[in-house]
Amino acid sequence: MKQFFVSSRCRAAALVLLAPVLGRAQTKLSLEEAISQALASRPSLQADSERISQAQALRKQAAAIPNPEFQFQNENLRPGQTYGRDVDTLAMINQPLDILGKRRERITVADQGIARSRAEYDVARWDIVRRVRIAYWAARGAQEIRDVLKTTADNFQKIVDYHANQLSVGAIAEQDLLRVRLEQERINITANLAAIDADRASAELLKAMGRTDFGSLQLTEALTMDRNVRAAGVEESLAQRVEIKAARAALKEAKAAAKFQDTSARPDLNVTYGYKRTQLPDTASGVNTAIVSVRVTLPVTDKNRGNREAAYSEIRRREDLLAAVENDVRAEYNGALHEYELRRSQVINALQPLRDHAANISKIASDAYAEGGVDLLRLLDAERARLDADLAWARGISDYWQSVARLEGAEGIGQ
Repeated sequence: MKQFFVSSRCRAAALVLLAPVLGRAQTKLSLEEAISQALASRPSLQADSERISQAQALRKQAAAIPNPEFQFQNENLRPGQTYGRDVDTLAMINQPLDILGKRRERITVADQGIARSRAEYDVARWDIVRRVRIAYWAARGAQEIRDVLKTTADNFQKIVDYHANQLSVGAIAEQDLLRVRLEQERINITANLAAIDADRASAELLKAMGRTDFGSLQLTEALTMDRNVRAAGVEESLAQRVEIKAARAALKEAKAAAKFQDTSARPDLNVTYGYKRTQLPDTASGVNTAIVSVRVTLPVTDKNRGNREAAYSEIRRREDLLAAVENDVRAEYNGALHEYELRRSQVINALQPLRDHAANISKIASDAYAEGGVDLLRLLDAERARLDADLAWARGISDYWQSVARLEGAEGIGQ
């Protein structure tokens, strides 16, 4: 009896410590709301969106026409001469000409850079959605386990009260009451640990959402199997996955960059138009002359060979990376599909029948015990089996929905 009073004081102390946690106002949160808040509050996603703006700015720069050059020049400057009478003056404008396809290919590379930046933004966005979905169902399962144990603890209090009344009238031995109270203590401890696990899972969900306020959540999605899940198939998954699209966009950008390097090996053209005033010797007048010239670079030593080789090497690297991503997607999809099928079969064929069977046994044992048909140990064993079955079902249905989230992530659904 002394041990019971000590454990009762420990339980009271635990409830005092957990009171601030249990007393917090809970915020109802659905899966779609969690995803929306995550996409709106994650600074990393905003940082990825800035890369699109950077790529668009580089595209504007790529389309810009080179600025002309102005040149002012004096000739025949010698000591003792008069500047306005003896010195020749030249004023010229030099305009680089981009007529050999360099500007067009430069713009193409910039366009592919925009496409790649958008694809990489979609990858970052979808990664957030996928992680929030998995974290949500993990937290939802932890809360279900917590609620099952709390309900069991509340209901078990009725058994304790019943035996206390029976002891007071001398209908049972004190040992039976102590055994019931010991079982109650075990359930309360397990319930407290489940509450801690649920709080930790909620914190992981808030972290995946990018939230900085770690408040209490009430997740509202039902743990049922009323939604049909259709396997898309490997080929459809390859067509939908944003990682594949990003890898293909990077490959297109590499090909465009290689073509630009080929074009960069072509000569540079410059046209010059100007004015020259030549001072005639021994006269006070001069002659005005127009100047026109064309300048062409000769690719004798520098044919852009190194940049071209590097660009084609980048193409091969991007092709290998695309193949690697496709292999990863195939492996991820097959693994996710296999896990989903196993989780679904386990819930339908094992956990749900086990739960129903344990509930029936518990009811039969409870009725029989009330009529004196079974002893206390059989009643406690039946209650323990029912609780274990309920907890196994809660874990199983949570794992099932996490497998659904992984399968949909592997298929690229909902991105």
